[in-house]
Amino acid sequence: CSTSRTTHEQMALHALAAARVMAMKLSSSSNALKRRAGGLVAVVYVSQGKDADAVNVLETVAEKACQQHGTRVLNVFRDGEYNRTGFTLGVGVASVAGHATPSVEPLKQSALALTEQALKTIDLRNHSATHPRCGAVDHISCHAVGDAPDDLAAQLAKCLGEGIGDRLKVPVLLYGLASSTGTQLADLRRKYGYFRRTSQDVGWSGAHRVGDGQVEADYGPSTIPPESGILMLGATRWVCNYNVPIVLGKCGVDADAADALAVARRLARQLSERGGGLPGVQAMALTHMIDAMGSTIEVACNLLDPSTCGPEMVQAEVERLFGEEGEFGWTVKRGYVTNLTPEDMLEQLVPLR
Repeated sequence: CSTSRTTHEQMALHALAAARVMAMKLSSSSNALKRRAGGLVAVVYVSQGKDADAVNVLETVAEKACQQHGTRVLNVFRDGEYNRTGFTLGVGVASVAGHATPSVEPLKQSALALTEQALKTIDLRNHSATHPRCGAVDHISCHAVGDAPDDLAAQLAKCLGEGIGDRLKVPVLLYGLASSTGTQLADLRRKYGYFRRTSQDVGWSGAHRVGDGQVEADYGPSTIPPESGILMLGATRWVCNYNVPIVLGKCGVDADAADALAVARRLARQLSERGGGLPGVQAMALTHMIDAMGSTIEVACNLLDPSTCGPEMVQAEVERLFGEEGEFGWTVKRGYVTNLTPEDMLEQLVPLR
């Protein structure tokens, strides 16, 4: 009996050990799958942020389109001061070895529906803002997040660009991984007058004008429609948008606002990599708000590689640069990001099947 009991105990221990090994393998497999999960994201920037009803309609259209195509609205960032709203749409991507390449069609159709509605409701000739823009739908950026392959974002950008150009008749200019020549967004913006102010009062107002009214479009017409403008569309790794408010003190309120903005622009250039500043940082200074309490300028930054130079480094450098310029008695406020992190997005996304 003792021998039989010992044998049974040994068998039970072996079975338990085998079960533990199997559980560890399954857990390891599950974790590996989770680690390799990714997402595909499109951020659609529309030139409307002041009219809450109009933005509500756009958000409703985006939600319905995403529900129809199996994608998700991950974030909506409304900026009334800049008269601009960013819609982040996404879909999960299973990036397991041997898995078939997922289709970009669901996210393309979702972004296309939002873009079409925005073009129907926004007339650039009636638009004004303190933030630069070149179109009613100003910019669409496509990103692979997590372990999704970058070429999927490039494919999405090109398919979406073709749909917008052919169907909606808007000039589409490609950049980044979607561009056959490797053109970058900043290059397109400088080439086509994105940063050129058109109004002394607000900064940018009315139709976007470029030379003879022609562009070298990758898709759509080469002639710029005055009501819709042009759309810059590309694919890159995730870009973090980080804005730092600069509040003018009492002496600054009484000072010439144009002088204060000119100094802020000089400091923003020093902050940018192009001006010898922080790596992977693009920055510009914009008037953000003027009210009874004074004037606020924002240093609006694109962080092209947040893992190398993130918000904390930018915040510290802005505080240093503006702290050394005491002429306008300004105060550097804590900055803010305008979107989710890739990790937050992945938590919301369900892999395509």
